[in-house]
Amino acid sequence: MIVCIGDVMVDVFYGDRGERRHPGGKASIYAVTARALGTPAAVMGCTGPDADGAAILETLRKAGADVSTVVELAGEQTGADFFEEQGWRMERGANWALTAQHVRDGLSALHAGGTGIDAVIVNQGISLEASQEAVAFAHEHGIFLVLHLGPEAIEERRKVSAEFYPLADVIVVSQREADVLAEHLALDVEGMDGVQLARTLFDATNPRWALLLSWGVGGAQLVARTADGVQEAGVPASTGPDHVVENYIGANDTAVSAWITWLAQGAAAPAERPFPETVDLLGRAVALAAVTLEYPGPLTAAVEAPERLAAHRG
Repeated sequence: MIVCIGDVMVDVFYGDRGERRHPGGKASIYAVTARALGTPAAVMGCTGPDADGAAILETLRKAGADVSTVVELAGEQTGADFFEEQGWRMERGANWALTAQHVRDGLSALHAGGTGIDAVIVNQGISLEASQEAVAFAHEHGIFLVLHLGPEAIEERRKVSAEFYPLADVIVVSQREADVLAEHLALDVEGMDGVQLARTLFDATNPRWALLLSWGVGGAQLVARTADGVQEAGVPASTGPDHVVENYIGANDTAVSAWITWLAQGAAAPAERPFPETVDLLGRAVALAAVTLEYPGPLTAAVEAPERLAAHRG
């Protein structure tokens, strides 16, 4: 099982057809992608007792995800991303209400279950305390841990000890988060290309295994420790439909989840896979992300057409 911890949101779009609301959020996208690729997945996050929260839960259940650790809190409103003519804005809402105790209790219950936990993906669309608890639990129990950084937690992340990042097996940095992380770590990255930036962030954060600088369908740069030393590889952009904002927003999360799902499948531990195989799986994940651009809403490809994603299994 892959446990997906982080924000669960509704994505709200405005345009010629009026307001459209799609279930979304990083944790949701991780989970439905993993399920479409044949791996059990659970979502851990927080919603309010409202129509948006109910729609997200219905979508996750339809995809076959375990929602037993999604917390519904009275007095909270499900978080929302708004895509308007004047730009993007976010109401974090119930996501900040997920506590460290919620995370500890949820992970303990899932870990004690019959399926077991193969990997944990944490994104920082939740409070610092909750994300740190997830990191601590995974580290204590020897669970493969992926930390997907996010710009939403910029103020919180500046309070994080330098000991936080090395506990992760993989650190994922999306394009827009790279500069935020560099600023947090007081790194001068001006003028660096993707290769230089990925290596600089890898050296500064010191993850247990790898750092992935990901642009979703735009490709990726991977830096990883191997038996032959630190190795680096780039994955080119995928070819696919034009980038439409309401599709593109979920593509990076789909790519990350697909890569981690494939790494977690099979007998070998993710970090023990041959580096060329790891890079090949990453290339497939980038190609898979392009499939999501054909559908309205970031979860639609995995929920409505899982066979399209399953065709890309590693």
